[in-house]
Amino acid sequence: MYLWRINCTLLSTKKQINEKTKTMNIKKHIQKTLILIALTFSQTVFFANNIQVSNVSLTGQNTTSKYTMVKFDISWENSWRTSSHESNWDAAWIFVKFRRKTGRVWSHASLNNDGHIAPDGTLITPGFPVVNQPFNPETNPAVGVFLYRKDNGQGDVNYTGVQLRWNYGINDLDERDSVEVSVFAIEMVYIPEGSFYVGDGVGSGSNSPGHFVAGNTTNPFKIESENELTIGNENDTQLWGTSTQLDADNTIGPPGTLPAEFPKGFQSFYIMKYELSQYMYKEFLNKLTQAQQTARIPISVEGRFMSNNNNPIYRNGIQLLSIPGGNRPRKYGNNLNNEGVENDSADGQHIACNFLSFEDLMAFADWSGLRPFTELEYEKACRGPLYPIADECAWRTTNMIWATGIDKSGMKDECATNIGANIVINRTTGGPMRCGCFANDTTNREQAGATYYGVMEMSGNLLEYAYSVGTEDNRCFNGNNHGDGKIENNGKTNVIGWPDGAGLRGGGWYDYNINSQQVSSRYRASKVYKTGRDGSIGFRLARTQQP
Repeated sequence: MYLWRINCTLLSTKKQINEKTKTMNIKKHIQKTLILIALTFSQTVFFANNIQVSNVSLTGQNTTSKYTMVKFDISWENSWRTSSHESNWDAAWIFVKFRRKTGRVWSHASLNNDGHIAPDGTLITPGFPVVNQPFNPETNPAVGVFLYRKDNGQGDVNYTGVQLRWNYGINDLDERDSVEVSVFAIEMVYIPEGSFYVGDGVGSGSNSPGHFVAGNTTNPFKIESENELTIGNENDTQLWGTSTQLDADNTIGPPGTLPAEFPKGFQSFYIMKYELSQYMYKEFLNKLTQAQQTARIPISVEGRFMSNNNNPIYRNGIQLLSIPGGNRPRKYGNNLNNEGVENDSADGQHIACNFLSFEDLMAFADWSGLRPFTELEYEKACRGPLYPIADECAWRTTNMIWATGIDKSGMKDECATNIGANIVINRTTGGPMRCGCFANDTTNREQAGATYYGVMEMSGNLLEYAYSVGTEDNRCFNGNNHGDGKIENNGKTNVIGWPDGAGLRGGGWYDYNINSQQVSSRYRASKVYKTGRDGSIGFRLARTQQP
């Protein structure tokens, strides 16, 4: 089942309200010995899938066990669950941030592993920082939850009365603390467990640089478990690639082993439905300290944009709006049209976020409780269990019609000027486009530019970071380790087992090389990218399913 009317997923909270209304809401939700909550909202931005969190409150406080329930409503459009064909569903990854009213620092709420209240027709599954270890409220708490359909179905959803159990005592709070709370949600897609192929085979006429093969053959390699893999070309049970050591960007690297902990795509996992949007990254920045902000965006002059220029470059409209002074956090907004009013309807909130380094990815992943993905998971999310087709793009054909221009620039319904476009490449758009820009009510998989499982823009738009099989350092990636919701004071991740650089997959808007858009292409897979920021690079994140 394919649901193509999907668009840019956002970190979302409710609409801003005036101070009088805030005061009324605070009074309304105060109970005896209840932690005081000032509902914090950011500007509502409307999207085709329109994921929104609203009516946030605290209820059901237990002062003995020091927990309370975070209650809210959540809705999004074009949700699905199917037990046939793709056998998957979409879900909202939900996590909570809070800060003391007297402080400036936002912290991550430690959730319980159970005791949550799911609306009728839904399920809630918690996610721990270390998924192969048992829940521990202090050392391995739930950093977020997945909310998704319990039964098969499709269409818009509006779930009221979701309640998450927050162990506020673990966060060093007591009944005398007054706090602000924000609930965040990111749309993701479930990729089920199962065998699949990587590479598309020289024998079938593949032009994908460096693609995977089965050892000493020209056939695709079948991944049938998460067990350790041998990297070599002695026989067809080993994983190998078509490039030599001289091809530094797409080589398979030296013979060796790929440990069991390296995610191979066989085990079920979730992946973001879209590339990270500029709205999402702006929201992240506005929840950091000034020192953390300085590390995560190269702007120190008021009015400058993400590229550190006075005008948006390559369609990135994130702007430093104000510098309060001292060590107080700076304020960022979306202002693509540079007309002096941030966050208006044409300011590019929906556009995929570029100029992101791998260090930025690791920090955001840690902050949100997610993780990077691997290039094997990339091919699984694109191809599913189907046997490869030579030179196929993410939508399983070789047909590419690139956008030649942009209509309704920066708006919620931004689209290509040419009818039938299904990919952003060839430098014709001047930068990335809106996430999900080719999908609507009538498009099929090829027309929408979507993968087997319904993930968007995995060919074109922006290059995406993925841990590579081709470097020995990347092979040490432990996919059991996820973000714990906290980053260091210097703005960097604190997760153990994440190598500090990765390769790139999927091609992007700046590419003239048509082959780089192919699922099997490892055109830049084994070159290690770390701290540099580039106008053609963005990211999305994943999470191993909790056992």
